[in-house]
Amino acid sequence: MKKVYILILLFAISSCGNQTELQTQIDHLQTQNDSLKSELKKYENKYVFDNVKIKHYPINGSQVKKGTKYYGEFVFVPDVRDDYLLFGTERDESKQGYEIKNPITLKTEKGDFGAYRFEIDIVSDTTNLLFKPLIKNELSLKHQNAGYSGIMISDKLIVN
Repeated sequence: MKKVYILILLFAISSCGNQTELQTQIDHLQTQNDSLKSELKKYENKYVFDNVKIKHYPINGSQVKKGTKYYGEFVFVPDVRDDYLLFGTERDESKQGYEIKNPITLKTEKGDFGAYRFEIDIVSDTTNLLFKPLIKNELSLKHQNAGYSGIMISDKLIVN
């Protein structure tokens, strides 16, 4: 009978040690998890992209000459597939604020993240280029990149 009590006592002691070790591992993993959550929380109010690059340039050897077609590319980075760009050459000042008159929606082509291609006919000595990024990506909208959505960016082509 004493042997049974001793076996039960040894079993209880050994199982308590395993339980304590298991609880220690759980506590350690919980601490790591909490630490990672606090690190991720720091980035919730940060910019997804710290800076924005904007560039307009001619493509396909395009030149600014009256009576010709101009081919250009507007590069707006940050860019994600959900975003698109409104483009036009005239302002519609009849609406509150400045809007683009009869805008064309530009989307990036496969593999050209941030590069929006367009073409226009050069009919006068100066041609305005108006661009309005529309941010649609959920992550960008949740963070500060939403500030770029709907802003008017302009450039001007002058005949050589």
